Amino acid sequence: MSEISWIALTAIASWALVGVTWIFLNRQIIVSRKDSKVRLQIIYEEKFDSSAMIAERKKLAEQLLNNETHENIQEAVMNFYESVGTFFQRGYLDPEMAWSGFSFYAIRWWSATKDYIFEERRIQNNDPTIFEEFETLVDEFYKLEIAERHLSRAQLEPSPDDLKRFLGAEARL
Repeated sequence: MSEISWIALTAIASWALVGVTWIFLNRQIIVSRKDSKVRLQIIYEEKFDSSAMIAERKKLAEQLLNNETHENIQEAVMNFYESVGTFFQRGYLDPEMAWSGFSFYAIRWWSATKDYIFEERRIQNNDPTIFEEFETLVDEFYKLEIAERHLSRAQLEPSPDDLKRFLGAEARL
């Protein structure tokens, strides 16, 4: 075999090795992204169930049940869902996992706090970005819920009695 043939064979083998490396690297990136989504989901589920967040959920439920004045409402729960919504919108959370892990509470907390949020937007010069990611998250959850259960949004939205029961349960945490 001539020297040129060896050089050509070495070049082809090198490019084949580059191709295989590229394929494995891309697969590793995909696995890493999925792993990151799972880890973030777990972190936020643990945060939601933490003693600090349970205390905030309890406090907010009590405030809403007692018709607390606007300026006394605590926003920690809404801020939590704002963060989840931001990660969801950026694709950092898997939609099905986020829906499974967060939709029940997110939908109910949105329904319970939307009057507060709309009033806060009005007070802040009609700023539609206040808790915008929370609202968008709930809208996305409703789309998934509608597709899964084949019901309309109106059928899925919690009734006033549902919200009262929900807030009562949260207040008893």
